[in-house]
Amino acid sequence: MIEAVEAKDLIEEAIERVEEKNDEIEKAERLKERSFRERVSLMVGGFAVALAVIHMAAAGAQRESVLKQIEASDSFAYMQAKIVRETVLKTAAASSGATDADKKSWIEEAIRLRAPSNSGHGIGQLQEQGTKQHEEGLRAAKIGEAYELGETGLQLAIVLLSIALITRSLWIAGAASGFAIASIALAAATHFGLSVF
Repeated sequence: MIEAVEAKDLIEEAIERVEEKNDEIEKAERLKERSFRERVSLMVGGFAVALAVIHMAAAGAQRESVLKQIEASDSFAYMQAKIVRETVLKTAAASSGATDADKKSWIEEAIRLRAPSNSGHGIGQLQEQGTKQHEEGLRAAKIGEAYELGETGLQLAIVLLSIALITRSLWIAGAASGFAIASIALAAATHFGLSVF
């Protein structure tokens, strides 16, 4: 039989061992949580940098789109002005009150307005140029939209990482990583000219 003092000592030793084990478990859990928070914080920082780079690319593409559409509008306006002038010259040349020399001069000027020129300001050339600029603007807008989709994905990833920090959820952090990888891949594909839309 065990005496009371011995039993008391054994119980106290058992309690100390359990407390030490609990302390070790709590310490390991705190280290695990700290490690998780540090990794997630680094991921947030990395995703924020990628978001800033993609945002700059999106803004550049949108700016390019606007500039190309303005250039196209200018080219079409110049072309229309030349068409109006050409029409006025042809109408004047067809009038009965004009001299033959004036009619000939007006017809030659109307032909010159329509003919291709070295400066690229013939009516047909301006139309081609405006159409090309318009298409380039549309293409830049699509590129901007692809970058914006990448931006949105990275913003979602950062929000999910914030939730993962609060909930300490590896699943949410994994989902955030998936969104971020897909978003960065989309932006990279857009950058290298791979058609997304």
